[in-house]
Amino acid sequence: MLRTKLLSLAWLGIVPVVALSGTRGQDDEPVKDGKWLYTRHCAGCHNDNGDGKGPTITQMGLVARDFAQGGFAFGDSSEQLKRTITSGIPGRSPMPSFKGVLADEELDLVIGHMRTLMPKRDDSATKNTEMLVVDRPVVARGKLPPITDGAKETPRGLLLGTTEGMTFEYDVDHVRLLGVRMGRFADREDWGDRGGAYLKPLGRLIWDRADGLEVAITPTLESSYVPVGAQRRVLKSSFASANGQGLEYEVRDHDGKGRVLATLRESVRTRTTSFGPAIERSWRVQPTSLMQATLVFSPADAEQSKGEAVSWLANRRGADGVDVTAVRLVSTAEGVEQWTSTSIRLPAWAPKLAAFLEKELAQ
Repeated sequence: MLRTKLLSLAWLGIVPVVALSGTRGQDDEPVKDGKWLYTRHCAGCHNDNGDGKGPTITQMGLVARDFAQGGFAFGDSSEQLKRTITSGIPGRSPMPSFKGVLADEELDLVIGHMRTLMPKRDDSATKNTEMLVVDRPVVARGKLPPITDGAKETPRGLLLGTTEGMTFEYDVDHVRLLGVRMGRFADREDWGDRGGAYLKPLGRLIWDRADGLEVAITPTLESSYVPVGAQRRVLKSSFASANGQGLEYEVRDHDGKGRVLATLRESVRTRTTSFGPAIERSWRVQPTSLMQATLVFSPADAEQSKGEAVSWLANRRGADGVDVTAVRLVSTAEGVEQWTSTSIRLPAWAPKLAAFLEKELAQ
């Protein structure tokens, strides 16, 4: 099955980074140490010496992380390295997920060998204001610094950190996603300063409102009763548990008496695909009796096309490839709609690739 998938992708002219199966034949050399596992699963991209110039990644015209430089996506501790290998890296990197490929004890062996290729780690104590995400999602609210140069600060912000090492950054006043970060969660330096210090995100920004469809897609309610310009969003609550994380908010009539038109529950997560990790957002839309409405997705500067059950939005980024988002109406029951958008950065885009990815997303 894996071979068939790879052949299909080669036929499309796309070379995905797909983890090799952990199944071994009777004639394979038995696994004895982390070096053997590293050579089998990692050296294709990171090279035997860890310089990031392995044969697989070189054929793609890319360079992987140079271990000698340190500074890994989710941090340099053993736990953070394990998170990177297990979850992959959504956004700008083709780093795949090895979940289900390497067992926990195998991950420890691989990380042990990686340490021989890395600079010695400074184990100085973490700042007592740093917030950590360990075994469940974490939500923090506070004033956020400008997300990019030239942007404004966010007086009422919200950070949602997932166990995969991703942080979703929101503007509470408008209930909109500002960006997605990867790595460490946040520093509550505002705890010791009532004069207006920031809740400081620590992760590296991989998507922002002007950089990729995942964030640029801001669904709006379409209705003949209340136009978009007369709607406003009001946050009700956030949720973070082992079953998922996200926000719940109301859409209200801005020009009227603040009547509730619909309630939306937005969930966020990362998802593993054959083409690398993707960022996924889902919306559960429940209109009230005042409004019969549906979600509409209208990003700027995106090429749009239709699949059998998916609307495709492709935003070309020059040498950086293509940001592709699949928007799907998952279900409709008793007036409640469930929508999902799945976004991934690809080196190229083609209709045949859309058909292949659509089948995978439907599984």
